[in-house]
Amino acid sequence: MKLLRIAVFAAFLAPRMMAAQAAPYLPMDDISYSYVDALMSRGLLQGLSVMERPYLVSRVRASVDSASAAEHSKVIKSYLTALSTSLRRYELTRPGDDPAAKMPFRAHATFDVFGTAQSSARRELMLADTLHAFEPGTTGYFVMGGGHLAGAVRVALDNRLNTDPEFAGRKDRKIAGRTEDAYLSGQWKYAQLDFGRVGRSWGPIGLSGLQLGNDAYTYDHVYGRVGTDRFHVTTVLARLENYVLSPGVESSRYFSVHRLGVRRGRFEGGLSEGYLYTGVHRGLEFSLLNPLNVFGLSWRNERTDGNLNFGADAAWHTNHTGTYSAEVLLDDIQIDKCDSICHEPSSYGLTLTAEGIPLVGDQRIFGSYTRVSNLTYRTPNVAERYASYGVGLGRGYSDYDEIRAGLDVAMIPRVPLRVYFAHRRQGEGDYRNPYPAVADYGTTPGILSGTVWTIDRAAVTGAVMIGRDFQIDGEGGINRNSNRMHIVGYDLNEFEGRVRLTWVPRWLVKFE
Repeated sequence: MKLLRIAVFAAFLAPRMMAAQAAPYLPMDDISYSYVDALMSRGLLQGLSVMERPYLVSRVRASVDSASAAEHSKVIKSYLTALSTSLRRYELTRPGDDPAAKMPFRAHATFDVFGTAQSSARRELMLADTLHAFEPGTTGYFVMGGGHLAGAVRVALDNRLNTDPEFAGRKDRKIAGRTEDAYLSGQWKYAQLDFGRVGRSWGPIGLSGLQLGNDAYTYDHVYGRVGTDRFHVTTVLARLENYVLSPGVESSRYFSVHRLGVRRGRFEGGLSEGYLYTGVHRGLEFSLLNPLNVFGLSWRNERTDGNLNFGADAAWHTNHTGTYSAEVLLDDIQIDKCDSICHEPSSYGLTLTAEGIPLVGDQRIFGSYTRVSNLTYRTPNVAERYASYGVGLGRGYSDYDEIRAGLDVAMIPRVPLRVYFAHRRQGEGDYRNPYPAVADYGTTPGILSGTVWTIDRAAVTGAVMIGRDFQIDGEGGINRNSNRMHIVGYDLNEFEGRVRLTWVPRWLVKFE
């Protein structure tokens, strides 16, 4: 750990000759992404990655400015204007700043006030529960930076957390809250090093990544990136919460994932490995901190026991015919000679998406198919489950498949809408459950175990910015359930939705 701290400190003091201006991240749950997605599906914002999020605010700003220089329809212009407005609370640069000059240290703070009305405490509305509520909340924002250093803190007081079954924090307080973002980021021309918490996802637009996703609540980690957009290596290293084996005995848990990314012209792709390792009194292991090491070889050659998986992704994006992407996760691959202990069902995940297929004018068609098998994200060692505080580090659910298709509507200024139909089959498999016994391998389904809960959903999702002061975002639709919550014969048709109204004050406290 001492050497790791020294490396982090040395990186932040790297030579100034590596020219770049640091910028904070645009949080992945910000309304801005509704406009980013709508614009990207129409061939704009080409400078942004299809497979890696979140984006730095400076990258989004540069893409918006570039897109705004061209002629667009009234609706698309309004999307660019709304996105530009939403970026302001995170930006440290000022109009008239020289991009080539070193930015002086600046900081500012602001806040918003919101209310959330929902028909389900569970965030995934396809699997909605029965708890209806309206909960108030407020979020405080603080961003800072100068030269090669940037940072941010985002703290939310949100009573919705008291009802969310996936939130592992205390739920007995009148005011619930958590730190959503808190990080420092050192950024240079060919390198970046962050420490702290912020949501991340490596996967297609609109879906959480299979190997590194944002379904789990944010957790502290080290993030590093070396290279350029054309060729780069990224890594995430985290110490997760301990797993209690018995009273007084806890297994330490660590997470390492890295990705080799390439981008050339319209193609973007990557190869990645994820590793979760655990043990009583086990510490960080340098072979699994090394972003250039091949975890799959250390796993066997150096006996670094753990939960290993491999990932691959690719995207092809064009200006006129849409963006097509795919992601594959291979978990628990058997290449050794052994007896029945190696004959467990395959563990894998798959996602295929098509975005921005032209229809008429600015209207677009989209579709996706995703599948996560029954035993994905778990091993016979329950402490190795691929999760942070009980929610998946990749997807938040396993043992399901889903097909979705719909229309991306751009007809009302400042109001991107997506109307869709989805069909989901959800088995009873869960990465939080114990792994099946060896004797049960032959009868364990590869996918869709137990009583299958089937959901057909017709819904609309969207957002709107009303001037600079108000934001509305949400989703609403009808769920047609068969065997709801895996109860045979429990069939129900019901409206399920969530909407959030936010007031964004224009007050900004500056520290310069």
